Amino acid sequence: MTTSNIEWFEAKVLDIITESPEVRTYILQQPTLLPHVAGQHYELRLTGEDGYQAARLYSAAPSKPEDAQDILRLSIQLVPPGEVSPYVHDVLAVGDSVEIRGPFGRFFVWRPTDPAPVLLIGGGSGVIPLAAILQAHQNAKSEAPIRLLYSSHTYDDIIYKDTLLDNPNVTITITKDTREDWHGNTGRISLELLREQLAHFDTPPICYVCGMSPFVSAINDGLQELGIPLSSIRTERFG
Repeated sequence: MTTSNIEWFEAKVLDIITESPEVRTYILQQPTLLPHVAGQHYELRLTGEDGYQAARLYSAAPSKPEDAQDILRLSIQLVPPGEVSPYVHDVLAVGDSVEIRGPFGRFFVWRPTDPAPVLLIGGGSGVIPLAAILQAHQNAKSEAPIRLLYSSHTYDDIIYKDTLLDNPNVTITITKDTREDWHGNTGRISLELLREQLAHFDTPPICYVCGMSPFVSAINDGLQELGIPLSSIRTERFG
């Protein structure tokens, strides 16, 4: 069964995975087949007993090779005092259903047929669609060069630790408190760190940048200062 991406449908919560103190991944079973491209997002809607509705957009999380075609993963960050994420975190449980529609987005996406090298740069929960691209790249066994540069406030805030830590194609920098056993990068993403990442590529990559608006603006300016044309920079921002 298939349907249009603008139609609402109910998805059942099969499992909930805690990724960090503020981010959980909800594994949803769709009644419809709506395959998405890595980097796209979905809209989740809640309806109160009085009929009041609130909806928010969430990027599709990294899929797993073993996921069935009707499985959708959404990683949702708790953002108090929001209308949607507190309910999702505090109330939504395995076995419940939520209204979903999508996928949406055509610009901030990656397809296995894309041959260009890729540099992914994310701040905080902005890493979610980028990790989805990285996973899709791995699932497709793409030979296009790819790297992820990820800025996280603390070690505990790192999302997808099981796949991003110790990944040779991933560089993580921690901007606030660090653990004594953390031997990686610290501080915000600097021009020098961007230069180091670009040095891994034989030709200038397509750059995907996602995070809070000030973060995206700063990275966008830095990439252009290092010679990446605006036409090769794809951004997605929030906040």
